[in-house]
Amino acid sequence: MLKALIFPVANKFVLQPVGRLTRGMTLGTRGVVRDAAGRMLVVRQRYTKGWIFPGGGVDRGEAPIAAVKREMVEETGVRLEGDLTMHGLFSNHDNFPGDYVAVYIASSFQDGPWMPSLEITERAFLDPSEISEDCSAGMQRRLDELAGKCGVSDIW
Repeated sequence: MLKALIFPVANKFVLQPVGRLTRGMTLGTRGVVRDAAGRMLVVRQRYTKGWIFPGGGVDRGEAPIAAVKREMVEETGVRLEGDLTMHGLFSNHDNFPGDYVAVYIASSFQDGPWMPSLEITERAFLDPSEISEDCSAGMQRRLDELAGKCGVSDIW
């Protein structure tokens, strides 16, 4: 329980500032996974509000596709299979100066075991309308783009 309280504070006041000082630019990934019913896989992170597509940082020397596959397993237990399609590369400067987010769409996947972690508190397959009720503006833009309601923006 104490770790769950400390992690969001450490992330905001230690991990992110150190990342800003040690890297001129950061790159993250997010993965879009849909089940047979059209529901999308989303998670809740301990340190952000609302639903978000699973994903995370790209490590030095790691390809973004490898990062999204790794993060997907770590955060959700889902293994991405087949080809991934890049949905877009987005500027996340409003939330984290110098940060970019690459979003990939999975063609197929295998679900695996999952348990909450220090970082991820919930995981669910939800209808996009349910996600829209509790997500960030950036996440809502991605949902609208994926639904064909608008063109792809360059802003997270």
